Amino acid sequence: MAAPFPSPSQGPLKPGRGNGSAGKGKPIAPPPQEAPADPLLGRIDLTPYAIDATPGEDGLVAEISASLYIGNKLYTISSGGSNLVTLTTWKDPSNPQFVQQLDLSGFFTTSVASFGNLIAIAATPENYEDPDIDTPESQIRFYKLNPSGKLSKVAVVSTGFLTDGMRFSADGRQLFIANEGQPNSDFSADPVGSVSIINLSGQGGNISFEEDEIIFPDLNASGVDLLGSGIRFSGKTGVTSSFGQDAEPEYVSAAGGYLFVTLQESNTVARIDLATNQVEAYIGLGWVDYSQVSVDLDDRDGPPANDLSYSAIFDPLEGQKVVGLRMADGIAAWEQGSNVYFITANEGDAREYDGYLDERRNGSGGASALNYESVPDRYKLIVENAENDALRTQGLVLSDKLADGDPSNDLEFEPAPDSPSTRTGTPVSFGSRSLSLFDGLTGELVWDSWMADTIEGKDYNTSLQNIAQFAGIYDDGRSDDKGVEPESVVVLEYEGRRYAVGSMERTTAGDKTGVAIDPVTQGGLLVVYDITDVNDVDFVTYQQVSRSPEGLEVIRAAQSPTGRLLLGVSAEFDSNSVEFLDFGAVLNNGNGAAYLASTYADPMEYATL
Repeated sequence: MAAPFPSPSQGPLKPGRGNGSAGKGKPIAPPPQEAPADPLLGRIDLTPYAIDATPGEDGLVAEISASLYIGNKLYTISSGGSNLVTLTTWKDPSNPQFVQQLDLSGFFTTSVASFGNLIAIAATPENYEDPDIDTPESQIRFYKLNPSGKLSKVAVVSTGFLTDGMRFSADGRQLFIANEGQPNSDFSADPVGSVSIINLSGQGGNISFEEDEIIFPDLNASGVDLLGSGIRFSGKTGVTSSFGQDAEPEYVSAAGGYLFVTLQESNTVARIDLATNQVEAYIGLGWVDYSQVSVDLDDRDGPPANDLSYSAIFDPLEGQKVVGLRMADGIAAWEQGSNVYFITANEGDAREYDGYLDERRNGSGGASALNYESVPDRYKLIVENAENDALRTQGLVLSDKLADGDPSNDLEFEPAPDSPSTRTGTPVSFGSRSLSLFDGLTGELVWDSWMADTIEGKDYNTSLQNIAQFAGIYDDGRSDDKGVEPESVVVLEYEGRRYAVGSMERTTAGDKTGVAIDPVTQGGLLVVYDITDVNDVDFVTYQQVSRSPEGLEVIRAAQSPTGRLLLGVSAEFDSNSVEFLDFGAVLNNGNGAAYLASTYADPMEYATL
């Protein structure tokens, strides 16, 4: 069986000889330590090493991280959207140390990946969004980490437009890169989204790099299957003329000879055959019907002045006639027997540019408001994404063609009615506030975290918002706007079972009172589900981490300073931190059992799918 979701630092030691003791090329794992009582092994705040240490600045130096095990030490390199990437060492996880910082002046970094002693950094020119110049391409900068713990540049390879998520293949011979192709600041140019595959040959100090770029074909292209439901084509009239331009890849994950790529704004995952480097299927990710579940869509802007409890503002309701497009950001794929599966973190994302916005609050704008019935006034819906504000009274709704088997026509715009009461369509919103598991070959939905969770014959509600509420860090200020915003997900094996770990980007906002936690270091949320049997997925536990967790990374026991499986978490916003958790201790933290015993887990109280 192939590794379910290998960390970029795992696998054969082809690119270099630094993944263990000098000259041997083999990692020397320390003997496993005893399982700690506290899952959190260590945390480093990278704010002092940021360009701007102002509290509240987003994405300075800690958003995505990748680790390497070299010289019997664990190193981590972190990127956060600025021109800086930061190297830290975790030889003693309880006392991580700053080592080095690269300044890529003139560029901003979006992602990092590692394999052996090789590091890849995604860099985009700072003038990418300038409407007065031609949109520049991005590049991947390769560095090697020496046993002394210092970085040296190896090569620079041009890619597509606005590189984002990337992963090395299991053997380290390919780097898969999502080129987001996001429009410039005023949407006067919409570059194509694409995937770059950089092939590495040679080894040691004689590695060569060759890039292949895969452009996304149109939805009606010959040889491309349309699977699932709810594929969305949008973009700007007169600027976006092809699905390749409309597609904005975010994350990539390879398994079973395929590369799976999230096209977030299109509500689609593209499946690429790695034997031919051809897109062979678009998988529409569908939606969650919020009329069937108890969901909080109404933002009350925080608790009343005389009430410090979260229960006073958490108000999940059933019967709200609106659906949430999944619009996945993170993805993890794995091979299981003869099957291939992938799981998605369904964040949702609006397009917001100068003079261009495709979201609108349901009840805002007086006579020109959307005014869909049973939908809260402040709730954000998808509207006609045009510069003409009058067209923004057209709401995106489910079409009357849902039964025809074509997922590309499941959505349509409903014209503005003569009176608010004449709107009849089912409106569509951003994100489903869930994790979802799909069959990677058929495109069929297998599981979603809104579904009833049957554990030992008893049904539970294990929705992400209820778990966050139980943990005391549900942010009601986000109820009208994508909720907890699932951001990324990893899949790993531990003691013979397979688990999915998802990160929730938006939980505690940091300005609440009456909650006995540090909103920066404890305001984030991870959830763990057992996916060993994809037809019987079970909630296991949750873990509080630093606020706004973004990147997740798995460190195998053989490359861990503790000799145990570790989970790395990179958190942006004012957390600006990297932390490592002992995964076995996470499983045994007791939070799962406590949640299942609570009222929030009662499906009779809170409806599930």
